[in-house]
Order: sequence, then structure tokens, then C-alpha cells
Amino acid sequence: MNHLIISFTVVFPLFLYMLTGFIIRRLGILDTKTFGSLNSMIFKVFIPVMLFINIYESDFTSSLDIPLLLYALLAVIAFYLLLCTIVPKFVRTRPDASVMIQGIYRSNLVLFGITVGTNIYPNRDIGVIAALSAFVVPLYNILSVILFESFRGQKASFRRALKGIVTNPLVIGGVLGILFSLSGVKIPSVFENTLVQMGEMASPFALICLGGMLSFRSMRHHRKKLGVVIAGRLFIVPVIGLAVGILLGYRDVELVGLLAVFASPTAVASGPMAQAMGGNGQLAGEIIATTSAGCIVSIFLLILFLRGFGYVG
Repeated sequence: MNHLIISFTVVFPLFLYMLTGFIIRRLGILDTKTFGSLNSMIFKVFIPVMLFINIYESDFTSSLDIPLLLYALLAVIAFYLLLCTIVPKFVRTRPDASVMIQGIYRSNLVLFGITVGTNIYPNRDIGVIAALSAFVVPLYNILSVILFESFRGQKASFRRALKGIVTNPLVIGGVLGILFSLSGVKIPSVFENTLVQMGEMASPFALICLGGMLSFRSMRHHRKKLGVVIAGRLFIVPVIGLAVGILLGYRDVELVGLLAVFASPTAVASGPMAQAMGGNGQLAGEIIATTSAGCIVSIFLLILFLRGFGYVG
């Protein structure tokens, strides 16, 4: 019973924030377009600040577990290659197939990972999750560029991939966090306190906006494809990824880091990228909405299992 209560307390804030945004939109206080603009600001400013300050304030050299990082990166690549092989055999429409592949392998680990990690370990250094984010997010961008370029019949552009990486606010925040942490440069306390407060605002604000943008009206046409992506993103990938991680001996904070990588819903940034690069933008938006809502249940069950069997203390 204790594990059930703890698992609920970890996930319930995510649900409450998203429900708040949904209610705000339903009451007409803000519309979907306004939420979209606010969401863009959050992911360009507040989330990068949150990632920066989490890396800066952590003991980065001890948080950076090279074997753990290599496993996470190789697992993401393996899932990506497997999906690129399997999905096109069953989904003939290439704009749909590319969006489904991205929806399954690309997670929203910065937002959901750091939030869940903080909820599970409120008094511990979760720098390992921030460190994973700093390296996995650029990989997501590289793979997405290759994916969409190849699925629309073009040769993957190294220049486009590089531009996507160096201009990504999350990448910039992560790199700056690493540089400041390793260099030992100290930020004046008045600036640091401000950045900490901005970082603390990021998760609640982002989840409220995500809830405000949730829409399920047009999903009937894509229900089978959405079902496949939900099963892959929220259950199959997490179960395989975490099972291998457990077999490799990872526990506690390190395992929660893998939970962030494998069990978080599809990244919000995947929608605009799909739209801009020839994917099915409507399907991409539906994938973000359904996995974001569904992760409340899947993450709860995963945390309940991990705590129940003693893998997460």
C-alpha cells in the first residue's frame, strides 16, 4: 500500500497541472493558440534554464556516468533503427510512418524526466538525469533530421542536422550548464537565485500549457496508428529499456534516469519538426496529446513496479 501511495504522489502533480491547463482552455480564459505561444516561450527560455541550473548545481563530473550514458544513447539508436526497419513494412504512407517512428523513439525527457526525478528524490542530486538530457536531446535532433530527410526521398543533410543541434535551446542550455560546471565559474548569487526560480517555474508552467493544448477531437481517423505509438512509446520501449538497465545493474537515481529517457511521453518539439520536414503534422500533434495524457497511467505503473521490487528506493 505504501508503494501505491508513493507512486501516486509522484504522478498526481503531473495530472493536476495538465488538468488545470485543460480547464483553463475549456473556461475560455486562454485559447489553444495562446497556449501554443506560451509553450514556445517555455521551451525556448524556461526549460533550457531549468536544464542549465540542474547541471550547474549538480556535481556534474560524478553525475556523468559514462557507461549509463553510452547505454542510453545506444538504446535510443537501436530503437530508432529497429523502428525504421519495421514500421514502413506496415505503414505505407511515408509521412505517417516517419511521424510514428519519431513518436515512439523520441521522449520528452527534459520536462517529464526531471519533474518525475525531483518528485521521487526531492532531497537528492538528480544531476544524472540532467546529464543524460544534455547528450540524448542532441541525438534526438540528429536522428529526426535523418529520419524525415530520408523518408521524403532526400539525402540526409549534415548541415541541416548541425543547424538543428546548435540552435536548439535545450542543447544550448545543456552545453552552457556543462561548461559552467566543469570550469568552476561561479554565478553571482542574485543571478543564480533568479535562474533557480525560473527553473522551478518551468515544469508546472509547461505542464499547464501542455494540458491547455490537449485536443482529442480529430483522432478517430488515426486511432489504429495512435494505438501502436502509445503502446510503443509508453509500454514496449520502457519495459525493454528498463529491463536491460536492471540487468546491467542500474538502480535508484540511475534507473530513474533511464525511466526519464524511455518512459516519458513523446517530445512536444517533435510536432513542429514533423510539420516543417514533410511529416504528418496533424498525426504528430495527436501523438503528443495522447502519449502525454497516457503517461500519467504508464509512469504510475512503472514507478509502482520499480518501487515494489526494490529497484528504486
